[in-house]
Amino acid sequence: MKRKDWQEGFKIIFPVMLGYIPLGLACGMLLYDSGFSIPAILLMSLIVFAGAAQFMAASMVVIGSTAPTIILMVFFLNIRHLLMSSSLSGFFKKSSIPFILLFSHTLADEAYAINYNQFKNHKWTDYQALATNVLAYLTWVVSTTVGGFIGSALTIDITIMNYVLIAMFIALLINQLVSKLFVVVGLVAGLLSVGLMELLHHNIALVIAAILASLFGYVVDKTGEEKKSKEALH
Repeated sequence: MKRKDWQEGFKIIFPVMLGYIPLGLACGMLLYDSGFSIPAILLMSLIVFAGAAQFMAASMVVIGSTAPTIILMVFFLNIRHLLMSSSLSGFFKKSSIPFILLFSHTLADEAYAINYNQFKNHKWTDYQALATNVLAYLTWVVSTTVGGFIGSALTIDITIMNYVLIAMFIALLINQLVSKLFVVVGLVAGLLSVGLMELLHHNIALVIAAILASLFGYVVDKTGEEKKSKEALH
Protein backbone atom coordinates (compact mmCIF):
# COMPACT_ATOMS: atom_id res chain seq x y z
CA MET A 1 0.00 0.00 0.00
CA LYS A 2 1.09 3.54 -0.68
CA ARG A 3 1.61 6.22 1.95
CA LYS A 4 -1.42 8.09 0.59
CA ASP A 5 -3.63 5.06 1.32
CA TRP A 6 -2.55 5.10 4.97
CA GLN A 7 -3.08 8.85 5.19
CA GLU A 8 -6.58 8.68 3.71
CA GLY A 9 -7.46 5.74 5.94
CA PHE A 10 -6.15 7.51 9.02
CA LYS A 11 -8.16 10.68 8.31
CA ILE A 12 -11.41 8.76 8.09
CA ILE A 13 -10.86 6.25 10.93
CA PHE A 14 -9.18 8.61 13.43
CA PRO A 15 -12.37 9.33 15.49
CA VAL A 16 -12.97 5.59 15.84
CA MET A 17 -9.37 5.05 16.90
CA LEU A 18 -9.86 7.61 19.67
CA GLY A 19 -12.97 5.74 20.78
CA TYR A 20 -11.14 2.41 20.70
CA ILE A 21 -8.48 3.55 23.15
CA PRO A 22 -10.64 3.88 26.31
CA LEU A 23 -12.74 0.88 25.28
CA GLY A 24 -9.66 -1.22 24.61
CA LEU A 25 -8.08 -0.22 27.91
CA ALA A 26 -11.31 -1.14 29.72
CA CYS A 27 -11.57 -4.45 27.88
CA GLY A 28 -7.98 -5.32 28.69
CA MET A 29 -8.49 -4.51 32.37
CA LEU A 30 -11.71 -6.51 32.48
CA LEU A 31 -10.11 -9.51 30.77
CA TYR A 32 -7.19 -9.40 33.21
CA ASP A 33 -9.56 -9.20 36.18
CA SER A 34 -11.42 -12.19 34.70
CA GLY A 35 -8.29 -14.31 34.78
CA PHE A 36 -6.71 -13.76 31.37
CA SER A 37 -2.94 -13.29 31.28
CA ILE A 38 -1.46 -10.38 29.32
CA PRO A 39 -0.17 -12.66 26.50
CA ALA A 40 -3.65 -14.25 26.34
CA ILE A 41 -5.25 -10.79 26.05
CA LEU A 42 -2.87 -9.90 23.21
CA LEU A 43 -3.53 -13.20 21.43
CA MET A 44 -7.29 -12.89 21.87
CA SER A 45 -7.33 -9.37 20.40
CA LEU A 46 -5.17 -10.48 17.47
CA ILE A 47 -7.33 -13.51 16.67
CA VAL A 48 -10.86 -12.53 17.73
CA PHE A 49 -10.79 -8.73 17.31
CA ALA A 50 -14.35 -8.15 18.49
CA GLY A 51 -14.90 -5.73 21.35
CA ALA A 52 -18.42 -6.80 22.24
CA ALA A 53 -17.46 -10.48 22.06
CA GLN A 54 -14.37 -9.95 24.22
CA PHE A 55 -16.37 -8.05 26.84
CA MET A 56 -18.96 -10.85 26.78
CA ALA A 57 -16.30 -13.56 27.04
CA ALA A 58 -14.81 -11.86 30.11
CA SER A 59 -18.24 -11.74 31.77
CA MET A 60 -18.95 -15.39 30.92
CA VAL A 61 -15.60 -16.49 32.35
CA VAL A 62 -16.43 -14.71 35.61
CA ILE A 63 -19.77 -16.54 35.96
CA GLY A 64 -18.09 -19.88 35.22
CA SER A 65 -19.29 -20.61 31.68
CA THR A 66 -17.60 -23.48 29.85
CA ALA A 67 -15.24 -22.91 26.91
CA PRO A 68 -17.64 -24.45 24.31
CA THR A 69 -20.45 -22.18 25.54
CA ILE A 70 -18.26 -19.06 25.28
CA ILE A 71 -17.05 -20.04 21.79
CA LEU A 72 -20.65 -20.64 20.65
CA MET A 73 -21.84 -17.29 22.00
CA VAL A 74 -18.93 -15.45 20.40
CA PHE A 75 -19.76 -17.17 17.11
CA PHE A 76 -23.40 -16.06 17.23
CA LEU A 77 -22.46 -12.55 18.32
CA ASN A 78 -20.02 -12.20 15.42
CA ILE A 79 -22.11 -13.92 12.75
CA ARG A 80 -23.21 -10.47 11.61
CA HIS A 81 -19.73 -10.15 10.07
CA LEU A 82 -20.90 -12.54 7.34
CA LEU A 83 -23.52 -10.01 6.29
CA MET A 84 -21.10 -7.10 6.56
CA SER A 85 -18.44 -8.84 4.47
CA SER A 86 -20.91 -9.98 1.83
CA SER A 87 -22.33 -6.47 1.42
CA LEU A 88 -18.81 -5.18 0.67
CA SER A 89 -17.78 -8.07 -1.59
CA GLY A 90 -18.79 -6.22 -4.76
CA PHE A 91 -16.06 -3.66 -4.15
CA PHE A 92 -13.29 -6.30 -4.04
CA LYS A 93 -13.89 -8.30 -7.22
CA LYS A 94 -10.33 -7.65 -8.47
CA SER A 95 -8.60 -8.18 -5.10
CA SER A 96 -6.49 -11.25 -4.36
CA ILE A 97 -7.57 -13.97 -1.93
CA PRO A 98 -4.84 -13.09 0.65
CA PHE A 99 -5.94 -9.43 0.46
CA ILE A 100 -9.59 -10.37 1.04
CA LEU A 101 -8.64 -12.67 3.94
CA LEU A 102 -6.70 -9.89 5.66
CA PHE A 103 -9.46 -7.35 5.01
CA SER A 104 -12.13 -9.71 6.35
CA HIS A 105 -10.15 -10.53 9.47
CA THR A 106 -9.60 -6.85 10.33
CA LEU A 107 -13.18 -5.81 9.58
CA ALA A 108 -15.22 -4.57 12.55
CA ASP A 109 -18.56 -2.76 12.86
CA GLU A 110 -17.08 0.73 12.89
CA ALA A 111 -14.68 0.15 9.99
CA TYR A 112 -17.49 -1.50 8.03
CA ALA A 113 -19.82 1.49 8.50
CA ILE A 114 -17.11 3.91 7.43
CA ASN A 115 -15.90 1.87 4.44
CA TYR A 116 -19.41 1.18 3.17
CA ASN A 117 -20.22 4.89 3.29
CA GLN A 118 -16.93 5.76 1.56
CA PHE A 119 -17.44 3.22 -1.22
CA LYS A 120 -21.03 4.32 -1.79
CA ASN A 121 -20.61 8.09 -1.61
CA HIS A 122 -16.94 8.89 -2.27
CA LYS A 123 -13.97 7.87 -4.36
CA TRP A 124 -12.53 5.02 -2.31
CA THR A 125 -10.12 2.19 -3.12
CA ASP A 126 -9.66 -1.30 -1.69
CA TYR A 127 -6.23 -0.34 -0.34
CA GLN A 128 -7.64 2.68 1.49
CA ALA A 129 -10.33 0.45 2.94
CA LEU A 130 -7.71 -2.05 4.12
CA ALA A 131 -5.62 0.73 5.67
CA THR A 132 -8.72 1.91 7.53
CA ASN A 133 -9.31 -1.59 8.89
CA VAL A 134 -5.71 -2.23 9.90
CA LEU A 135 -5.34 1.10 11.74
CA ALA A 136 -8.46 0.38 13.80
CA TYR A 137 -7.29 -3.21 14.36
CA LEU A 138 -3.84 -2.20 15.61
CA THR A 139 -5.34 0.48 17.87
CA TRP A 140 -7.59 -2.11 19.48
CA VAL A 141 -4.83 -4.71 19.90
CA VAL A 142 -2.44 -2.22 21.50
CA SER A 143 -5.14 -0.69 23.72
CA THR A 144 -6.37 -4.02 25.12
CA THR A 145 -2.81 -5.18 25.78
CA VAL A 146 -1.95 -1.94 27.59
CA GLY A 147 -5.22 -2.33 29.49
CA GLY A 148 -4.02 -5.73 30.64
CA PHE A 149 -0.82 -4.17 32.00
CA ILE A 150 -2.84 -1.45 33.77
CA GLY A 151 -5.19 -4.08 35.19
CA SER A 152 -2.23 -5.99 36.60
CA ALA A 153 -1.01 -2.89 38.44
CA LEU A 154 -4.16 -1.01 39.42
CA THR A 155 -7.75 -1.62 40.45
CA ILE A 156 -9.98 0.74 38.49
CA ASP A 157 -13.78 1.02 38.30
CA ILE A 158 -14.54 0.57 34.59
CA THR A 159 -18.35 0.78 34.78
CA ILE A 160 -18.30 4.12 32.94
CA MET A 161 -16.88 2.37 29.88
CA ASN A 162 -20.26 0.71 29.23
CA TYR A 163 -21.62 4.17 28.42
CA VAL A 164 -18.65 4.97 26.19
CA LEU A 165 -19.45 1.90 24.08
CA ILE A 166 -23.11 2.90 23.75
CA ALA A 167 -22.21 6.50 22.89
CA MET A 168 -19.85 5.40 20.12
CA PHE A 169 -22.48 3.16 18.50
CA ILE A 170 -25.10 5.92 18.72
CA ALA A 171 -22.70 8.30 16.94
CA LEU A 172 -22.07 5.70 14.21
CA LEU A 173 -25.81 5.11 13.82
CA ILE A 174 -26.55 8.82 13.42
CA ASN A 175 -23.87 9.10 10.73
CA GLN A 176 -25.58 6.29 8.80
CA LEU A 177 -29.04 7.89 8.75
CA VAL A 178 -28.56 9.14 5.21
CA SER A 179 -31.83 7.89 3.68
CA LYS A 180 -35.35 6.80 4.59
CA LEU A 181 -34.33 3.15 4.23
CA PHE A 182 -31.55 3.51 6.80
CA VAL A 183 -33.97 5.19 9.22
CA VAL A 184 -36.57 2.44 8.73
CA VAL A 185 -33.98 -0.32 9.20
CA GLY A 186 -32.79 1.38 12.39
CA LEU A 187 -36.35 1.53 13.73
CA VAL A 188 -36.98 -2.11 12.77
CA ALA A 189 -33.78 -3.16 14.56
CA GLY A 190 -34.81 -1.23 17.67
CA LEU A 191 -38.32 -2.68 17.77
CA LEU A 192 -37.06 -6.21 17.15
CA SER A 193 -34.43 -5.81 19.89
CA VAL A 194 -37.03 -4.78 22.47
CA GLY A 195 -39.51 -7.47 21.40
CA LEU A 196 -36.97 -10.30 21.28
CA MET A 197 -35.39 -9.28 24.60
CA GLU A 198 -38.83 -9.52 26.23
CA LEU A 199 -39.36 -12.89 24.59
CA LEU A 200 -35.94 -14.50 25.02
CA HIS A 201 -34.52 -12.64 28.06
CA HIS A 202 -31.02 -13.06 26.65
CA ASN A 203 -28.50 -10.83 24.87
CA ILE A 204 -28.59 -13.15 21.85
CA ALA A 205 -31.86 -11.33 21.05
CA LEU A 206 -29.80 -8.29 20.02
CA VAL A 207 -27.79 -10.36 17.58
CA ILE A 208 -30.93 -11.91 16.07
CA ALA A 209 -32.54 -8.46 15.80
CA ALA A 210 -29.50 -7.05 14.00
CA ILE A 211 -29.42 -9.94 11.52
CA LEU A 212 -33.17 -9.76 10.80
CA ALA A 213 -33.07 -5.97 10.38
CA SER A 214 -30.08 -6.27 8.03
CA LEU A 215 -31.89 -8.88 5.94
CA PHE A 216 -34.98 -6.66 5.85
CA GLY A 217 -32.90 -3.71 4.62
CA TYR A 218 -31.17 -5.88 2.01
CA VAL A 219 -34.46 -7.22 0.63
CA VAL A 220 -36.06 -3.77 0.49
CA ASP A 221 -32.98 -2.24 -1.17
CA LYS A 222 -32.71 -5.08 -3.69
CA THR A 223 -36.41 -4.86 -4.51
CA GLY A 224 -36.12 -1.11 -5.04
CA GLU A 225 -33.15 -1.52 -7.38
CA GLU A 226 -34.96 -4.17 -9.44
CA LYS A 227 -38.03 -1.94 -9.70
CA LYS A 228 -35.91 0.99 -10.92
CA SER A 229 -34.21 -1.26 -13.48
CA LYS A 230 -37.55 -2.42 -14.87
CA GLU A 231 -38.84 1.17 -15.05
CA ALA A 232 -35.67 2.23 -16.88
CA LEU A 233 -36.18 -0.53 -19.47
CA HIS A 234 -39.72 0.65 -20.14
